[in-house]
Amino acid sequence: MIEDIVGKLVADKYRIERLIREGSAGDLFAGKHEISDKPVTIMVLPQALAIDARWSKKFIDAARSASSVSHPNILNVTDFGTDAKGVSYAVFEPTTGKTLSGLLADGASIDEKRALSFAHQIATGVAAAHEKKIIHAALAPANVFVEEDTAKVYGFGGDPLDIAKDADPRYLAPEQSNAYPVADERSDIYSLGIMLYEMLTGVVPYDGATAAEVLTKQNAEPAPPLSTFRRDLHPDIEPILLSAIALDPERRYQTMTAFAEDLEMLSTGKVKAAAATAGSSKHNVWQTAFIALAGITLLAAALIYFTSVRKTDPTAQLTADAGSLPVQPIGPATGAQEESLAKLPEMTEAEIMAASAGMMEQPPGTLPGGDGYNAWSGNGAPPIGAPVPGAPATGMPQPYTPPGGQTVVIDPNGGSQFMPQDSGVILVPVPVQTDTNTAPTTKPTPNTPAANAAVKPTPKPMATPPPKTPKSTGKPADTKKSGTDGAPDDVQ
Repeated sequence: MIEDIVGKLVADKYRIERLIREGSAGDLFAGKHEISDKPVTIMVLPQALAIDARWSKKFIDAARSASSVSHPNILNVTDFGTDAKGVSYAVFEPTTGKTLSGLLADGASIDEKRALSFAHQIATGVAAAHEKKIIHAALAPANVFVEEDTAKVYGFGGDPLDIAKDADPRYLAPEQSNAYPVADERSDIYSLGIMLYEMLTGVVPYDGATAAEVLTKQNAEPAPPLSTFRRDLHPDIEPILLSAIALDPERRYQTMTAFAEDLEMLSTGKVKAAAATAGSSKHNVWQTAFIALAGITLLAAALIYFTSVRKTDPTAQLTADAGSLPVQPIGPATGAQEESLAKLPEMTEAEIMAASAGMMEQPPGTLPGGDGYNAWSGNGAPPIGAPVPGAPATGMPQPYTPPGGQTVVIDPNGGSQFMPQDSGVILVPVPVQTDTNTAPTTKPTPNTPAANAAVKPTPKPMATPPPKTPKSTGKPADTKKSGTDGAPDDVQ
């Protein structure tokens, strides 16, 4: 219980005097150092959580991480540890306990100059933590202590995902309220932008009791403009603020340092410089579009130059062969010839034959050929059987008959028109003999040693071993005859 720890001594040197605020990560108390009698701020892990070693370890790790950052606008850690009684604690510099949320109670707004000053101080303190790769992840007015005109941020060092679970959902960035929450520097930039919006207007742009309600309103409609609440604000404040609270992280300021610089320019009256740099991330889309348009324009200009001025084809430029000859291009297939043929009137078979006969007529006293029309007219007269114009009565071509009948004289010393004129061997086919009673025209090949040597038949394997052949002695072998047939006896 909280009442049980008030007045107690922690680590034998820090006296706890009163409660400042409760928190899921630890309760914050005002106290003093027993030896030096200086005021301090002490955060103690509740006893219900301290019995779990995992919670104690997370508490000490967060205190160690927060102690690595030191800045005038951060509530700095001066000591931490676990005492002999098992109490885990972290000691901070002293504070009166007044928070920014107390100044904004009941919808009260802050004047423009003071709001910009507070926002700038918070931004510089958080930027120092970001340089150490420490994300706050729960930035809200309740975590900012105010001493007159000085703001100090409190609550660094914890796990960003664990802190966001207990943070005020009205100040969480959309990516922290999704099904798979994430948090980075731009999440803190969004939270600070919402805080500045509330300091200037007295309300938050997206209100809700839970993260789901806030996320629904964030996706439903944009934040109301500042002019809806106040008319006395400088016009350059709104573009800076809208860039900080953009729902898309890519359209926000990408670093807290850049946001702090613009806030400083506004607070010191350098509004022109601030207006020029405000929303640099927001305008990245337009800058990209401008660069793309410029590139397309340059490419189009280059194509026009090379195609119109240089007379070149950008797709392919071929070099003509010096020894080549010009070729007449083939005309395009327009279909005009086919269309003209299709328009011709239909002709009967008789008209077609008459037209053919008329085309073959020659001047009187001449024969067809000699002009390249007839391929057979090399000597001025067609060969026997070639068609010639027929009688006018029939209109049919008649076979050509040489004068004196169809007698053809062949020079025995020359070639014949019925035989090929080309030199070479003429193969004459011989009919196959099919009569079985006729004797064969070919003689059988004699069985000579040479023929036998050429082809040696494979011997058939014998069932019994062959007889032994006696060795030759150079003398004629005696032949024994038996019987009356004169056949030699078998050799044993």
